[in-house]
Amino acid sequence: MRFRFIPFALPLMRRYRLAQRALRRCAGPPRSNGLSLWPGWCLLWCWALFASGCTSFDAPPQAVVVGAVEGVLAEQPSPLHIQFNEPVDASTLNVKVIRFETDAEGRLFDEDNDDSSQLDVLFEHTAAGVDTGGIGRLDAARVNFTIDLAVTLPVAAPLALIVEPGLQDDKGNAWAVRQLLVFTVAFNCGNDAPTAFPSAVHYMLAQVEEPIGAQLALMVDMRVDAASGRISAVFSDADRDPAIDCSKFGLSCKAEETCRSLPTPACVAPATQAATVEEYPDYVASPVPPTGFHFVVRACVQDQPDGSFSFGNAPVDVHVTTPTVTVVGIVFNASFQLDDAGVLRGGGSFTSTDTVLGKGAPGASKSPASGTVSSRVIPANEVKPGLPEPPPLDAASAH
Repeated sequence: MRFRFIPFALPLMRRYRLAQRALRRCAGPPRSNGLSLWPGWCLLWCWALFASGCTSFDAPPQAVVVGAVEGVLAEQPSPLHIQFNEPVDASTLNVKVIRFETDAEGRLFDEDNDDSSQLDVLFEHTAAGVDTGGIGRLDAARVNFTIDLAVTLPVAAPLALIVEPGLQDDKGNAWAVRQLLVFTVAFNCGNDAPTAFPSAVHYMLAQVEEPIGAQLALMVDMRVDAASGRISAVFSDADRDPAIDCSKFGLSCKAEETCRSLPTPACVAPATQAATVEEYPDYVASPVPPTGFHFVVRACVQDQPDGSFSFGNAPVDVHVTTPTVTVVGIVFNASFQLDDAGVLRGGGSFTSTDTVLGKGAPGASKSPASGTVSSRVIPANEVKPGLPEPPPLDAASAH
């Protein structure tokens, strides 16, 4: 793991922490990044103390993210496990999990001088026992802290665990600065392999079965790396296109209606569900809140011996503003295949770990979602404008 410390040699820093009580008077006023300024005479004193052979020091508790190898978790943690090298005083434990973002000088957004920049906190536990963004538990031995997160951690994005100053052991040895452990969750499709799956825009119908019956129409722009099978995609809400004119069918629609051209022309309510994916010409992407939404997905596809393609994605959270709905950890599992006319069609299922209706807190009462999906590719010359472009594969992540 990577820690943010004063850039002296690590052994010297460890010895300083071990002798913290004796050297506390050395610490000058805190800098904006949480570290301290040491007067020159104090450095000489510290050097003399350490050089004298005094080694009977007791360090404050140090944290690690369990399972992180060189700062990388191989898979989505469930739960996230933090371990200390000795029992901690629970009344001094303040922890945050954040998106790791800094200013140009490498300072976290709550350490800089810009009031407009704020930490993006995914989880927080306070010494008073108040948790936000999940549930944190310290075991009876007081060395293992587990976090059941209410959200899915972004994949392939820089994250950090912050253990705030003041954490101490049973002897009162305490940290005067933050422990900052930077890590990320790897996205792993398994073994990369070339694919014939094409980059294209798909029209998808998601039939929600649980927790409530509903239909979502989606426009999906998938960009495929043919050499590896990895995919960067944008899934966007899709609505009936108000620009379609029914007068060419001899119909005059009311102001509150929209024109449906397929399967038979009719004036319908905008919320009228599509019967099949062949109705894609009647839809247009609606990616912008509050009426629409979109989300980025990282996925992979693998060619199968029968000519089909298997699709899977890293879990991603979906936030809808109107109505207010949050779907946590949604995963699509689908199979695609060319039909006799050469049209790429897909079908499969989706699941999520939780669904929150309204402004409730994720994880308060688990309500997983599930349903089925069907899709087809839209011919390139029929793709309507307005669909956001997926980020490059090396920059894509699940938000």
